[in-house]
Amino acid sequence: MKRIMFVCTGNICRSAMADFLFRKKLENLNLIKKAQVYSAGTYAYEGDMPTLDGINVMKNIYDIDMSKHRATPVRDSKIQEMDLILCMTNSHKN
Repeated sequence: MKRIMFVCTGNICRSAMADFLFRKKLENLNLIKKAQVYSAGTYAYEGDMPTLDGINVMKNIYDIDMSKHRATPVRDSKIQEMDLILCMTNSHKN
């Protein structure tokens, strides 16, 4: 099973949205059992809620409820165990 992580700054919008969108894509393709998907933020505060704009976009456009998502700081994540890490910007990569 592949482990994939999306990384942004606060893990309350971009990386969280990418995480949920990718999971939905895997489900639609019947591949959800082939990967574990995570997200984290370089400056995230543990437990922060996603932005209201992010929640609304995900619900209204993609029919995905990400309201229960809570932010995870990279330092508290399983980043060392990932097979693929996708960063939103070069600064997140650095």
